[in-house]
Amino acid sequence: MNTKKIMIFSIIGFIISLLIFAGTLYFVYFKDSDKSQKDLKRFNYDAGQFSTNMGDSNHYFKGKIVIEVTDKEDIEIMTQKNVIIRDTILKVIISQDPEKMTSNEGLDKLERELISNLSTNLDFKSIKNVYFTDYIVQ
Repeated sequence: MNTKKIMIFSIIGFIISLLIFAGTLYFVYFKDSDKSQKDLKRFNYDAGQFSTNMGDSNHYFKGKIVIEVTDKEDIEIMTQKNVIIRDTILKVIISQDPEKMTSNEGLDKLERELISNLSTNLDFKSIKNVYFTDYIVQ
């Protein structure tokens, strides 16, 4: 009976030790993963001021746009490809519904479309966000 108790306590002790080790490993791994995302440097590219008519309507957009990337070298490439960036942004803005652009959902949709189209046209994976530092739809 004593050896049976010793075996049961040994197994329970081993399982508890294994759980503690696995839990520690899990938290250490994911803590470093979150830290690397937070420590990821971001760089801003000022795409400039934009003003254009929107679609087939008499609505007008005016705003200043800043593009956030994670690769500093992409800023230099974006400077060289400024014409492509401006053309892409204008085409996306012109295609928008002016009524929806005044809502948060419409603005979020515009940001997603800009990120998608700019990433495709520039062949970048480093574009993380698009900011509007000035935004008027009339």
